[in-house]
Amino acid sequence: MNSVLRPIACVLFLQWLISPTASSQEPALQIPLRSQSVWTTSRITGSPDPAPPLMTARRFPHLKFERPLLVRTDPQAKRLYVAEQSGRIYSFPDDDKTDKPNVFLNLRDEWPRLTPHSGAAGIQDVYGLAFHPKFPDVPFCWVTYTLRSKQPGNHLEDGTRLVRYRVTIDGEGIPRCDPTSEQLLLTWLQGGHNGACLEFGPDSCLYISAGDGEVPNPPDPRDAGQDISNLLSTIMRIQVSTEDGSGHPLYTIPPDNPFVDVAGARGEIWSYGFRNPWKMTFAPDGELWVGDVGWELYEMVYRVQRGGNFGWSIMEGPQPVRPDARRGPTEILPPAIALPHTDAASVTGGYVYRGHRFPELTGTYIFGDFETRRIWSAEFDGRKMVTLTDLVAPSLRLVAFAEDASGELLLLDYDDGTLHEFRRNPSRDANTEFPQSLTQTGIFDDTRSLTPADGVLPFEIQLPEWADGAQSSRLLAVPGTEPIQVLRNPVRRDNWMLRERMRFATDSVLAKTITLTDDSGRDIRLETQVLHFDGHDWKGYSYVWNPQQTDAILSPAEGTLIKLRDYGNFSDRQNWPVHSRGECQRCHNQWIGGLLAFTIPQLNTDKPAHQLQTLKELGWLTGDIPESESSHRLHRAQGRLLNQDRGLEPNSVPGVMKAARSYLDVNCAHCHQNGAGGTATIDLRQDIAVDRMGLIDSPPAQGTFGLTNPALIRPGQPASSVLLYRLAVTGRGHMPHIGSTRPDVEGIRLVRTWIESLENEPRHIEKYNPEEIRRAVELKDTSQAIQLLMAIEDGSVDLPQRDRILKVAREASPEIRGLFDHLQPAEFRIKVRHRISPDQILTLNGNPENGQMLFAHKRLQCKSCHQLHGDGGTVGPALDDVGKRLTRQKILESLLEPSRHIEPEFETWTSITKDGRAFTGIIVSRTDATLVLRDAKSEIHEIPQIEIEEMNRQAVSMMPERLLEELSDHEIASLLEFLVNQQSTPVARKP
Repeated sequence: MNSVLRPIACVLFLQWLISPTASSQEPALQIPLRSQSVWTTSRITGSPDPAPPLMTARRFPHLKFERPLLVRTDPQAKRLYVAEQSGRIYSFPDDDKTDKPNVFLNLRDEWPRLTPHSGAAGIQDVYGLAFHPKFPDVPFCWVTYTLRSKQPGNHLEDGTRLVRYRVTIDGEGIPRCDPTSEQLLLTWLQGGHNGACLEFGPDSCLYISAGDGEVPNPPDPRDAGQDISNLLSTIMRIQVSTEDGSGHPLYTIPPDNPFVDVAGARGEIWSYGFRNPWKMTFAPDGELWVGDVGWELYEMVYRVQRGGNFGWSIMEGPQPVRPDARRGPTEILPPAIALPHTDAASVTGGYVYRGHRFPELTGTYIFGDFETRRIWSAEFDGRKMVTLTDLVAPSLRLVAFAEDASGELLLLDYDDGTLHEFRRNPSRDANTEFPQSLTQTGIFDDTRSLTPADGVLPFEIQLPEWADGAQSSRLLAVPGTEPIQVLRNPVRRDNWMLRERMRFATDSVLAKTITLTDDSGRDIRLETQVLHFDGHDWKGYSYVWNPQQTDAILSPAEGTLIKLRDYGNFSDRQNWPVHSRGECQRCHNQWIGGLLAFTIPQLNTDKPAHQLQTLKELGWLTGDIPESESSHRLHRAQGRLLNQDRGLEPNSVPGVMKAARSYLDVNCAHCHQNGAGGTATIDLRQDIAVDRMGLIDSPPAQGTFGLTNPALIRPGQPASSVLLYRLAVTGRGHMPHIGSTRPDVEGIRLVRTWIESLENEPRHIEKYNPEEIRRAVELKDTSQAIQLLMAIEDGSVDLPQRDRILKVAREASPEIRGLFDHLQPAEFRIKVRHRISPDQILTLNGNPENGQMLFAHKRLQCKSCHQLHGDGGTVGPALDDVGKRLTRQKILESLLEPSRHIEPEFETWTSITKDGRAFTGIIVSRTDATLVLRDAKSEIHEIPQIEIEEMNRQAVSMMPERLLEELSDHEIASLLEFLVNQQSTPVARKP
């Protein structure tokens, strides 16, 4: 259909969609026309936020690499070097006209000629490259790489290697690395976290980073973080040798390394307590900065000190992870920067800026995030961060920084394999007229009744993603008369065609209004999410409905919380999180084209009849739209099973695999496909062959959660399948990370049925009989817990047994507790949230007896720091009269934000001695002769003043941040009530 006819056609289709007489037959095109049919009322253009000060632009436009991990310059800054993950390292001159790099070292193909290893099948990854500080006069470089085990899933104990090579310069002045000159210096465990960054320091020593060598979950299973008897979780410092003759050591340990004289310690260690240090650099003042990839809540940046302990896995930045685990010999130091996972998910360490193009950035630390694609500059006053600025709009999958010959920063994009630089952003102004309310957007004729404006089209999709039980209605608004063009990507991957991409007119909008049914059956509008195409990317905004349901107001960029008690009667939930704009970008990422619901498979639905075909005929879509319906209706079986066929029984529903695959596609594949953000190497798109998904019998790379015989999917064994556990658990480990905090019981049942059906003769041994259930008095095994959960969901557990299991689960490990959370009474549920609402807690009536038990419970460790009636630790203030000294609100504030106000006598100080030891604690006494500190374990350290080189006051309290994260609001209210009741005169404190 010619696009000039679209104004008439779209009105016919719109009226047919909203007509109460619409049927499954062809659209009734006799409906009278409206007076206006083109969307002309839009006010959504530009952005409500000022543009960031800088932008990224491509450097070296003729160069592109495959999965690069490293970029750096040589000491003379004449050439750049890029290392590809697979083992090739290239060099090229620092000239934008360069059109072809030169091979510097080809480890992948040279593997058979390298230092032999009987258990290895080849090179796995190349991580680090460093040249001698006097290169090329001293023609050596050092490289770190990992080996791939012959046994899939095995970790080689010596699989991470630091080696030395000789470098020659050919007749054309091009450096070449001689693979036959390889000499092995150091090895350590090859595993999930290798670190393996290399930097020469201003002292001419070589610094090497190493992670904990393991999967993310459970955290630090080898207890490596605080163990200085091995090289894991450390930054090492060695003095390298350039001697060629045999008998000469390839490195020596500097005598001033901090643990040289400590029995059982590895002398190479300079600092420790890192999880996965990803990129480190020296600042112009000689200080070492490192980015450390976090676990569940934070990403960290550290300013590394001699002998420094940076906490893993006792701490993850400011939050405790395993507070009772064995600690290292030095005190834990706080991070310079700790970013919550709402802002970052995989930090990439950067540089202290010393270029000339942007003088306002001089001295700031510039770093980024691999997952959220954000890049920041951090400014410090001494050791305290005072500003953190977003420098660019998120765009690059940033894997590494480097400095070019002029000292300007280069940025390496892992996905595209391209190099970029910073440039000033010519457009900085925000659109001051960007709609602040939903009414002002022009999407609706009448916002209260959700009546769309002329030219705005309602549409349906095959299968909505799980959104914690909420429902959604969807609208499409495209300005002008040009149709949306469907582009077929000709690239094939694994013999499967990549999905369609669509080309929209600038300022096109997709809107989704989310409603939640309260206890009285009323549908409450919570937010309308708007995706706006700015001509380059899809940007997400949320409008929060008022309790009167008359209009919605633009949410702030950082997101917000909706207090459900203001909207209706919700007995099983308190808040609804409205995501930040950065979180929107994590799912609506460039790799999947930005759109999750408006896709050809989703639009090809029978309700309304022939929607996809009609969209094409009426001019809304044009291009290469597949005619075959069968290959693009993969969501339909899933929709029918979830929406109609409740009470699924294993292997009784035809097409269960197609349905389960569709469920995983809609809820998971936007992250879990190559390059889209999920860290697990799996592909959950529905049109990928099962044997190419990376699921079946695959070892879990992101943690086993205590499962027996674990695999991502173990055919016929749901209780050994990590994927099912991830869907079923609440709290840590739950998937998906964004958009859902509650398990989808029906969806889990569907995936479970699929896993059971994967075995030729499905076994039913996992179902517990009543006698076995009665014997399950403890829950110490996660697979056993899943089996019991399935028995409860199947109805094979009577009510008394069910209550007893739930009671036991409340005291079980977090991995097990989270499986039963959705079955628990509301007051015992884990509250997964972006932020705790103090106002909500202050309205609750807590139980002081329960608060007293929480105060003494090992979950919080309150007594280890605070004395009450003469009993407890002495790190923090005594709490005998806390209810007299502080208001209820101030007590709650001190619990939720312990670093917001720190009483002077409880400020934390770090003392650095002249021999490099670090002591952190509160000052007990200070004289001209001696400093006395009390550390977090209440241990006393007496330090002669003559030995102290530096004293630094810390900006954070020794009380951990987010200590109450996993408590329910009722539990926090009970702890608060207990503390409020403490109003007696303090007894003498124990020393």
